[in-house]
Amino acid sequence: MAKLEYQEKDGKVFCPLANKWLVAKPEEKVRQRYICTLAL
Repeated sequence: MAKLEYQEKDGKVFCPLANKWLVAKPEEKVRQRYICTLAL
């Protein structure tokens, strides 16, 4: 399995499961960091 990394730029955060960029709301930032942590 490929390592998932948290990525954020230009007010957006990358969602590796959906393979797209989402608006970087506070809850979305936490959600994406958690997903990357679980994938370790």
